[in-house]
Amino acid sequence: MGIGVHKLSVGIAAGQFVSEVDHFREAIADPAVNFDAKKQAYDTILRHAAMLDPEDAGFWRAGVALKNALCAWLDFRPLMRN
Repeated sequence: MGIGVHKLSVGIAAGQFVSEVDHFREAIADPAVNFDAKKQAYDTILRHAAMLDPEDAGFWRAGVALKNALCAWLDFRPLMRN
């Protein structure tokens, strides 16, 4: 029995994803943005990363942006109280 793989017909462009990560990194650095908003933004980044098209010419840039988002999140986490 094989596993069915369904390709999403709607994806996100690598350039758009890179822009989202840039905005996320700005929000992480902003103390005026509350934790829940930062957490929601990180969740959105992860969901959108799964929707990237590996055939997109800018896919490698999106991978670098994803790494940068993860690093920003991990750098922020030590500041969390809980």
